[in-house]
Formats: sequence, structure tokens, C-alpha cells
Amino acid sequence: MRAAAALLLALSCAARAAPPSPTAVFPFELLDTSGEGAKPGQQQRLALATRELADLLAQSGRYRPLDLAPFAAEIKATEPRYACGDCWVAVARKTGAKFAVIAVVHKVSTLISTMDIRIADLQSKQFVAAARGQIRGDNDTAYVRGVDFLVKDKLLATSP
Repeated sequence: MRAAAALLLALSCAARAAPPSPTAVFPFELLDTSGEGAKPGQQQRLALATRELADLLAQSGRYRPLDLAPFAAEIKATEPRYACGDCWVAVARKTGAKFAVIAVVHKVSTLISTMDIRIADLQSKQFVAAARGQIRGDNDTAYVRGVDFLVKDKLLATSP
């Protein structure tokens, strides 16, 4: 009995000690079907949401977001990632990532948007975790709260 308990404890500690996986966190994109046109601060808001997403994934201890700045032109060429199939896979692999995170905000109106965050295993090219939910408001607070909820309450509950 003691041997079994010791083995379980050892396996549990080993699993926790695994280093975080290198992860390409692609910038949030905007799919705007609101008909309202571009709003001031929208690109900064998407960048804020991306930083929050990367920070929360890093804090989980499972993922190590990589610096994608050296690949900015290649990443830009994959837009829109939400509609390009797997066009972003080659860039993500080039960064040395094991996982890639694809995120989009679908803006229906100033009041209603949907956030969609997916994590792909680059070896299998399969999505291994996903979270989707609506946010209310087109401001920094709504975006940050949306990312926080989706990552903490949904995405990390299902991700590897």
C-alpha cells in the first residue's frame, strides 16, 4: 500500500515538474460584421487581449509563449487565420513551438462580440483545446475580462 502511494506521489510530482511547452500565441484578430467600421483603439485593444492571453497561459505553467516579433511579416501574411485553414502552421513550427494559439473576436455590434480561442498541437495539426464565449462591450475592460474568463474557466480546463 505504501509503495503504491509513493509511486502515485512520484508520478504526480514528475507531471508537475514538466517544463512549459513552447507556444506560438498568434495575435487576436477581428472579424467585424457589425457594419460600424473601424473604431479608435481597436488594434490596441486586440494587442491588449493578446498580451493578457499570453500572460495567463504562461502563468498556468503549461505554456511558454514565444517571442513572435522576428516573424511579424510572416504572421501578417497568414491573415485572416480564422479563415485560412492551416496557413499559420508553417510559421508556428518555424518559431520552435509545440503548440499554437489562434484567437479571434467576432464583433457583431458595439454591445455584442464573441471570442474564440483555440490551441493546436503542431505535431498532429489538431486543435486540442478550445474556448468560446460572448463578451458585452467594445472596450478594454470587456476584452480583458473575456480573455480572463475563457482562459481560466474554460481553456485551461480542457488543454493539455
